[in-house]
Amino acid sequence: MKIILQIFIISLSLLCSQVFSEYSYTGANQTALAGSVSANTSNENGLFQNPASIAGFEDKIIIAGQSNIFNQSYLPYQYIGLIYKIPMINNIGISYRSLSTENGGVKLSSESALSFSKGFFLQKDKNSCLAAGFRVNALFWEQSQSAGTGDGTNGLDANQESSIGLDFGIIGGLRNRYWVGGYLTNINSPIIGSQHLPRKMILSLGFSPFEQVYTNLSMERLLGRNDRQVKLGFKYNLDNQFSLLFGAQSNPNRFGLGVEYHLERIAISYSLLTHHVMSETHNIEIKIK
Repeated sequence: MKIILQIFIISLSLLCSQVFSEYSYTGANQTALAGSVSANTSNENGLFQNPASIAGFEDKIIIAGQSNIFNQSYLPYQYIGLIYKIPMINNIGISYRSLSTENGGVKLSSESALSFSKGFFLQKDKNSCLAAGFRVNALFWEQSQSAGTGDGTNGLDANQESSIGLDFGIIGGLRNRYWVGGYLTNINSPIIGSQHLPRKMILSLGFSPFEQVYTNLSMERLLGRNDRQVKLGFKYNLDNQFSLLFGAQSNPNRFGLGVEYHLERIAISYSLLTHHVMSETHNIEIKIK
């Protein structure tokens, strides 16, 4: 009975965020911040969240991480991303995310996204800035053949689908201390398997009272639904090496916690995110600048 309940809850959670490109907790920082979307105009989280965040990123970076959703070995989730500055084009981001369901070493289904992100400034001066960004996602979904009655009879055939999704974001900043941003996903309403993929809207407020502290409040809602999630994130740089991250989310209530250790141009991060019924999700990540 417990296993059946777990499968039901996991299926419901994945359906509510399908496809996984709508997963709000990609990255150790995002997991620790409970999915709170950064409104900063210089943040590597723009690879997976608001693409306008990479507009002012001043360095190149490679990010790679892995987690098991709800700490279940049959729900492995991996991601990798790169931000690089190209002459005349400025910052671009390339990322890949993959979520699969496995049983006995057999991959039952998988979802993956290969994304290209671009952030740029519409206006920037000493006191204020306005940045915009977009992301093009190549979405892929695969389903293995089902067993049917046990020998394959009356089972479902293997299936593969793909589509293109477009995301758009905008962020305004004042004196590098106050930010407000908006972010829309799947604005072109892509279709996989005759089903329109969900579109999501996120509004964010960011505040940095001083250089070592960043706080963020965001509201997330699937278009066409009235319920919403409110998320609060807090990051504190203890020194040049250690950073602590905390986060909380409503509907359902979830809490995040993480730590990041910097060693010259390498950063190693660990974070966890609780769930009101299922086990916590752990995330391990490495960044190379």
